[in-house]
This record gives sequence, C-alpha cells and structure tokens, in this order.
Amino acid sequence: MTQGIFSVTGNILISSPIVDGLVSPVIPRKNSEFARCINLPYMQLGGIISPSIGKLSRLRRLALHQNGLHDIIPNEITNCTELRALYLRANYFQGGIPPDIGNLLHLKILDLSSNSLKGAIPSSIGQLTHLQLLNLSTNFFSGEIPDEGVLGAFGKNVFIGNLDLCGRQVKKPCHTTLGFPVVLPHAENDESEVTTKRISHYVKWVLIGAISTMGIALALVLLLLWICLPSKKERTARQYTEVNKQVNPESSTKGGTILITFHGDLPYPSSEIIEKLESLDEEDVVGSGGFGTVYRMVMNDCGTFAVKRLDRGREGSDQGFERELEILGSIKHINLVNLRGYCRLPSTKLLIYDYLALGSLDCLLHGNSEHFMNWHTRLKIALGSARGLAYLHHDCSPKIVHRDVKSSNILLDENMEPHVSDFGLAKLLVDDDSHVTTVVAGTFGYLAPEYLQSGRATEKSDVYSFGVLLLELVTGKRPTDPSFLKRGQNVVGWMNTVQKENRFKEVLDKRCTDADWESVEVIIELAARCTDANADDRPMMNEVVQLLEQEVMSPCSSGLYESQINHY
Repeated sequence: MTQGIFSVTGNILISSPIVDGLVSPVIPRKNSEFARCINLPYMQLGGIISPSIGKLSRLRRLALHQNGLHDIIPNEITNCTELRALYLRANYFQGGIPPDIGNLLHLKILDLSSNSLKGAIPSSIGQLTHLQLLNLSTNFFSGEIPDEGVLGAFGKNVFIGNLDLCGRQVKKPCHTTLGFPVVLPHAENDESEVTTKRISHYVKWVLIGAISTMGIALALVLLLLWICLPSKKERTARQYTEVNKQVNPESSTKGGTILITFHGDLPYPSSEIIEKLESLDEEDVVGSGGFGTVYRMVMNDCGTFAVKRLDRGREGSDQGFERELEILGSIKHINLVNLRGYCRLPSTKLLIYDYLALGSLDCLLHGNSEHFMNWHTRLKIALGSARGLAYLHHDCSPKIVHRDVKSSNILLDENMEPHVSDFGLAKLLVDDDSHVTTVVAGTFGYLAPEYLQSGRATEKSDVYSFGVLLLELVTGKRPTDPSFLKRGQNVVGWMNTVQKENRFKEVLDKRCTDADWESVEVIIELAARCTDANADDRPMMNEVVQLLEQEVMSPCSSGLYESQINHY
C-alpha cells in the first residue's frame, strides 16, 4: 500500500478521523499536491504525520491542533515552502522543532504549544521575517533562546511553561551547572587555536577541582540534612504538594507571615519579597476589582508584579484557601494571567501575579488610552481570550468556570496579547468549597439569564459572558451603555433588534476603519450564538476557538482541498 499523508495506527489516513475503524477519503490521491489548505482540528485524530507531507508543495495552511497525534514533527514539513499558518497545538508531538524550519519564509503563524517537544529552539526561526504569531509555550524546551531576527521581538509569554529555557526573552540568565555564565573562546587562526587549547586545558583542571570541592560539600550537606531533618510526622504536617513554601524567619513573633511561591516563579529571596509586600501603600495602587485592591510591586532589579490585596470579608479558611491556590498556581497558559505566589500577612492575604503593562481591555477600549485598537487587534484579543477560557473549561482538571468574564478581567501585555485574569477567584472566595454557588459572582450586563435566576455557574454561563465581550469589541460600548439602557435594553437585546431589522451598519465602532464586513458579520453571528437565551444551544468554548481560528483569523474557504483560490 502506498504511503499517505498521515499514518494512523496501521491505517493510511488521507482523510477525516477514523470512526468505528472506517476511513472516508477527503484529500484525493490524484493531484493531492495541489492542496492549499488542510483543516482538521478537534477531530480526535491519532497517529503520526508522515514525511509524505512534504509533497504538498502548495500547502498554505495546516491546522491539526487539539488532536491525538504523536511522534516527531517530520523535517519534510519544511518542504511546504508556501505555508502561511501551521497549527499543531495540543497534540503529543515529541522530539524537537524541525531544524530547517527557517525554510518556511512565508510563515505568519506558528503554534506548537502544549506538546512534549524538547531540545533547543532553533535559531532559524529568526529567519521567518513574516512571523506575526509564535507560540511555543507548555513544552519541554531547554537552553538559551536565540536572539536572532524575529525571535528577539517576542516576549516571555511565547515561551511560558518551559522551565529549562533561559535568555533575554524570559528574563533568566543562562549559567553553567557550576553557576557562572557560559563564555566560549572564538578561534580565528592557528594562533588562537593554540590559545584555545591552553584555555581548555586550564578550564579542565579548574572544573575538576570545582567538581571535587562540590562533591565534598554535597556529602557534608547530606550528612547535615540526615541529622537535622524533621521526623516523618513533622514533614507530613508541613508538606504542600508541588508548592515551594518560604516562611519568614520571624513568623513565630510576627503572627505567622507565610510566603508561598508556585514552581519557583518568584526568583527572589523571601525576605526581599516580604519587605516589598509590607511596604505597599496607596501610591502603589493601580486599580481595584470585585475581590480587592491591586498594587504595583517593583523589586530591587526592577522586576514588576501585580499584587491583589483581598478584601477582609472575602478571605476563607487558610488551609482550604491555600489548597485551592495551589491548583490555580499550577495553571500555565499563554492567555491566562500567571499566579506566581501568595503571602499571608498577619492582617491580610495577598496574591502575586504577573504585571501586564497595558492594563485592562476595559480601560483601553473605553478610557482615554493612547493605545488605539484597530479591528485586527480586536480579533486577536477575541481569539486569545477564547483560548484562555477554553483551556480552563477543557484542559484543566478539575475544570474551572470563571464566573466573571468581562473586559476589565482581560489584561493586555505590551504586544496586545490578551490574558484572562481572576479565574478561579469567584469559587475560591464565594463558594466555601461548594461546587454550585447560590451567590451570584459576576458583573451586571455580562451575566447569563439562567445564572441570575438560579445562581448555578456553568461553562455555558461563561460562554454567554464571552458573547457579550465580543459585542463590546464590535461596538466599542460597554454592555450597560446609556444608549442601550434608554431603550430598556442591554447590548444583547439591542443586537437582537439590529439583527432583526438588518441595521448592521449601526453596529461597528466607527474607529475600526480597517474592518472588513465579512469578519464583522462572523463575529456578530458568533456573539448571537454565545448569548442564546437557551444555554444548551450555546457553543462550547473549544468550538468558539475553532470557529475564530478558521473563519476569522486565517479563513480557508471550501474545506480541505483548493487549487484555484490564493489565500492562507
């Protein structure tokens, strides 16, 4: 049997997913090299990508995200030199990034996140001068991130979840195992080669001496640990699974100040962090929300973090509260605000987050910000926010319902990349460990009707709130804008009226002069589905992401096989 494009568990897959062991052809064998677009996300595909993928020399879009594909990404994929968009997110790929990835000179979107890829990030990615979106997060990459070309333009969120990476982009210096920066001599002639050999000989003996010293020191440390370690009972009482607890040396006299950092996400001495936290005052306030006041905390090396001081009335019991925070601290995604730590002071509780420089979507959209958001940027924000919520709903265990999706809980970094904030806090601070709350935690205008009536928060109530957020991006108006309220409506009711009367020209924010009506109509229709009065008729968030990716960000008409239409 001839080799197909995809090989799946003993079958030749040139088609849609296997259903009951059957395969129905989608990509014709004849003239398959003319295929321009392959869209097979969320299709429960299993198996590998065959090297035969390289035969599709005219392929412009390959979307295989959210499947069960495994093994390596074949280097032959770099023969598809017309590729504009490559989505392989959320599979089980192993190995490294294809070394010849730099051959894809037209590539605009490269998403390899949420796999098991490892090794170094190839510097050839820097050659992709058209690259607009890069996502390598949540893998096992290691080593220094190259700074060449476009790689130098991306921030740390592109690489989040790869704990062994270092470099300027992630603000983590690269060191040898001995603790000093790597410096390699550069030979340019015979004389320098001799010098290099002498240096290498010298370094060898230095390393031998250092390793010997470290071995002796390690033996002494192990001996001291054996003597000083607490009993098993004491260790069990102190343990927090996968959480690094740092206790103030004066906690016994100060009433028990405790600092907890998640997965080493706060690379500062505990004394410095606690000192900075205790010195926060009104001058450091940058905002306030439903759960407390937010402060800006600047460390001695100018590292900046956001600190949320929880309202006294919302604090739960310490033990259950900290267990829930442990779960929230383990969640890492490029479109979620990273919870880095927690501090319990004698008088209050503080949550430590990444600081997002541009603030909230609400402020940028409705305030006097100098950062104008065109239509393309709003679509980017919609897609990123949807991805963050979909991760909470479908990839977290247990799943997390946000309960307060709104524009002020969408924070933006310097690249206008959205990050969903305050996820998990509504349940944590309102529920007291119950699965279904009878206290509505949310913001008027964004709340689903069934949530208002019953107090039961579900994924579908988050979907409703996201639909309102889409309408806010389209109109540039808050859901409770006076222009809606004077008609006795909110933005959802107004939009339904506009749809019935076919008055779409009134909808779009007049500042979005770059918008195309095709994408505007797609967003409005999606918002209408998300805000359907019947929760069962609303899509799931992973469906929302799929539609935004396929129909808005990089549309591919007529499915998988195209030979006449040129787009990506």
